[in-house]
Amino acid sequence: MVPVVIALHFALSAAGAAAGERMSGKDVEATFRGMTLDGIYDDGAFFSETYFEDGTIRYHDSSGADSGEWSVSGDMFCTFYEDQTGACFFVERDGANCFTFFESIEDGQGHMAPRREWTSRGWSRDRDSTCPTAPGAEI
Repeated sequence: MVPVVIALHFALSAAGAAAGERMSGKDVEATFRGMTLDGIYDDGAFFSETYFEDGTIRYHDSSGADSGEWSVSGDMFCTFYEDQTGACFFVERDGANCFTFFESIEDGQGHMAPRREWTSRGWSRDRDSTCPTAPGAEI
């Protein structure tokens, strides 16, 4: 029993240590321009977004669709919709086709920093996902 527990501990530790690589604003813009991204939120709910070349965005989820604009501000990826919702995110690349989004928050010193927990995770619809999925995700 002890070897199994130890092996499980090391496996979970290694999985947690495999953090993604933070993308620069330049990389974010080059990667997402023209992409359709399928993804999941941290609660497992599915969504899809298309980032058009002209900076517009089309969003779909189980409750409907919306349009808006996407942009890059510094190293943050920002999406704002016609219904007035939106935010800016730090993005990490996790493997060949996985992008993890962390909502930006103020760090108390006047700087923007990523929220500790991930907000959503997505992948290009054109290729197989390399993302782990959230518990209960229906993809």
